[in-house]
Amino acid sequence: MKSLFHLLPSLLILILASCGTGRTDFAPGGPTTVGMPQKLSERERTFIPEIDAALRREGLVPVKYDKGDLQLDFTMSSGPIHIETSIALLEDKAVLLSATGKSGGLPMVGRDNVARKSFDEAFADFQSAISRVSKNRGWSGSASLRSPATGSVDESLPVD
Repeated sequence: MKSLFHLLPSLLILILASCGTGRTDFAPGGPTTVGMPQKLSERERTFIPEIDAALRREGLVPVKYDKGDLQLDFTMSSGPIHIETSIALLEDKAVLLSATGKSGGLPMVGRDNVARKSFDEAFADFQSAISRVSKNRGWSGSASLRSPATGSVDESLPVD
């Protein structure tokens, strides 16, 4: 009995370490994970929940800090007139899908609207492309509503 108590801390650590993981060598049948970008600008952080929700609708599970089966590349580049949005899904540096959007406006005036237009253009293409890839790959819809990548619950999705 005494030796069982010596194993308990090690067993507890092993169990806790496995709780936060999704797909591993030990659980290959788990959902496909998508590593979310670690460094985002303030503007990018406002749009990332929409991408997170789109991934989940296709059965993918976003995870923090670029540690997934797939990787999300998301950037919004701002110039004095234009804002360009790029969204891509990568697998081992191979591009599975990519989408871009570009919008322009007066410098320093209405930049949030310009960013929204740029993002919406890229996001529409991204959603269309991810639906096609999802069907080809057999990802099955709606993963968990709680996002480890953003730490929030997407309230727009229905709860079972």
